[in-house]
Amino acid sequence: MRYIIIGNIAAYIMSLINYEYFSYLILDPDLVMKGQVWRLLTFIFIPEGAGGTNILMVAISLYFYYFIGSALEARWGAFRFNVYYLIGILATIATSFIFKGYGTPSYINESLFLAFATLFPELQVMLFFIIPIKVKWLGILSGGLLILQFITSNSLSSRAFIIVAMLNYILFFGPQLVAKIKAARRRQKFTQAVNSSRSPYTSPSKGKVINDVPFHKCHVCGKTELDDPNMQFRYCSKCNGNFEYCMDHINTHEHVK
Repeated sequence: MRYIIIGNIAAYIMSLINYEYFSYLILDPDLVMKGQVWRLLTFIFIPEGAGGTNILMVAISLYFYYFIGSALEARWGAFRFNVYYLIGILATIATSFIFKGYGTPSYINESLFLAFATLFPELQVMLFFIIPIKVKWLGILSGGLLILQFITSNSLSSRAFIIVAMLNYILFFGPQLVAKIKAARRRQKFTQAVNSSRSPYTSPSKGKVINDVPFHKCHVCGKTELDDPNMQFRYCSKCNGNFEYCMDHINTHEHVK
């Protein structure tokens, strides 16, 4: 990732000095077919905001992607990270030739961020340097904006670029996300089955019908956790049998012989 960021910095400086030279980096399939094959590689070095004068925002963006790439590389290892990134690059190149559109690394970088948000959902960052927010919420926002952009776009090539740039994310995280969805559904069905099998219970002290069955009940007063959720219950080791008592009677009851 370090070399990609260095390439981004060099490309941004080039865009400030002479934008005509910078245009030689863009992935243009027609020009590639005319012999400018370097465009198959150089387009990945095009930074967000190239040609603009807001150097601070470009610097922040590059640092953020360096941080993301380094974290993913540390988590996955260099080989797996390179495979993930390479899939996005090759898919973008193929789409550029099929739909005759200009390929950019923007959606590839989005896929990097989604991978980062999936692997480090609880990590907190400072949005705009002042708002603490967990990465998972930024990931959800980013994914939502991509879906919105896909729906509202009138360009077939733009939609195709979004899909193929997410191909690496789907290949790497698709099975994991499907497994989580299935597990959540199983838990929901199990909870519904357990709740439907429970019969209403009348609390002896309050006389209310509660759609639950108590797990604890005092042998002396009949109090359960439904009557007092904060009450603790203990079994008496001196009683002959499994007799449970609330904290009010655990030390004062007569032992059952």
